[in-house]
Amino acid sequence: MIYKNKIFHHLIVAQAIVLVAIASFAFQSRQDPLAEKVLKAVGAKYKKMAGFNAEFTHESESNTGEALGSSKGKITVSGSKYRLVTGSQTLLCDGKNVWAINAKVKEVTLSDYDPDPDDITPNRIYTFYQKGYKYIFIGEVKVKGRVWQTIDIEPENLQKEISKIRLFVDKSSLEITKWIVFERGSNKREVFLVDKFEPLVRVESSNFTYSAKTYPNLKLVDLR
Repeated sequence: MIYKNKIFHHLIVAQAIVLVAIASFAFQSRQDPLAEKVLKAVGAKYKKMAGFNAEFTHESESNTGEALGSSKGKITVSGSKYRLVTGSQTLLCDGKNVWAINAKVKEVTLSDYDPDPDDITPNRIYTFYQKGYKYIFIGEVKVKGRVWQTIDIEPENLQKEISKIRLFVDKSSLEITKWIVFERGSNKREVFLVDKFEPLVRVESSNFTYSAKTYPNLKLVDLR
């Protein structure tokens, strides 16, 4: 199991939302048609990519907007595979295994890629929104001369840990620019801002696997 760490869980949500509109929406009659139109347009763009690189800023805020902490990260995604770097930790997933590399303690743990049925993961993006969620178009905001369209995505099950994801889409480029994760029962929210985005035509599989040559002098702990 790899989703016990809340920050990591939110980062996986982050990478999932970057590809959100690839999903097919089977329950259109209960959804906001304007929100659906935006998501489908974004999906048409991202679906053509073999993968992508993104640099992002992650901020924790109180519900009143007070900054509680900030960090930088990088992520590469291709299908169910990902490479996530935050601080001294690197997470690699080849779709079957997950390596958690901690340079600070000089250790790498190997686990099966075995998410819970309800977890938001890259390989479930194609089916994630088909039932149990609703989305609505909130409006448009101007940010540094650009128009961002805002969409709220909420689970119909009020017992879900995440109560809402607020998504921002650049109206001109159709790129995901920002998202906010609201956790139920929490007095804070997690904000992710895309600082740099690069679509990839081809992604090498070696980006998602652990190599002792690349990470020397680390102790390997096999948890499988």
